Amino acid sequence: MKYRLIIFGIFIFIFSMLVFDAWIFSLVFGAERPAEKTIILNFDDGPRPAVLKELLPLLEKYNVQANFFVEGDMVSANKELIKKMHGAGHRIENHSWGHENFKKLFREKGAEAVKLNLNKADDAIFKATGRHPRFFRPPLWEINADIEQIVKSLGYAIMKLDDPDINTMDYADTSKHRSPEVLIERVKNFVAKRETQNKFKHVLVFHELPIAVKALKILIPYIQAQGYKFVRLDEKSSQGEKNGF
Repeated sequence: MKYRLIIFGIFIFIFSMLVFDAWIFSLVFGAERPAEKTIILNFDDGPRPAVLKELLPLLEKYNVQANFFVEGDMVSANKELIKKMHGAGHRIENHSWGHENFKKLFREKGAEAVKLNLNKADDAIFKATGRHPRFFRPPLWEINADIEQIVKSLGYAIMKLDDPDINTMDYADTSKHRSPEVLIERVKNFVAKRETQNKFKHVLVFHELPIAVKALKILIPYIQAQGYKFVRLDEKSSQGEKNGF
């Protein structure tokens, strides 16, 4: 009986050590890292000083740097404001010269008109910030394969609807006079649904609209409380992955 107890004790000890070693091995080599939760915040159709007067302090309050896709003609009229935004760490990116429909522009005036439009906006941004934009979001997401080729030839990464952009539809809420709570719940549902698909990087596209500011007063602290980090398109994740697409 005594020997049986000794043998049984040795067996338990060896089994425990094997389980412990397997656990350590999985932690070091085999366990998956938890997904990094990131929100890439975008604002289109600016700069609009009346909206930015409230939006920029809000972003500063929560230490959020965003991506502003601006129109070249409006940049030229608000150069100092754009310079200030760039200095605060926000990305200033290309959203065309004057919110033109690029499919129509290409169809009616050809490839050179598309290039001229982008280059004019690029030049306005460069004069205000000292850097050239790297990303382009076509107005209304209107783009085709021919235009994509032209845009890429100029060195741009293209932001497309659902690839990766998530349209928050704030402009529709504005036109239909909906309350900010509708927008808040929609964005929360977008994020929750994508999480069920094991997606934890969300490119949210708002516009420089009062309803967006009102919604973000609730959404930013809510999203941060869910463990999300706000990042820019040009930043890399802690795993070294690029946030740009």
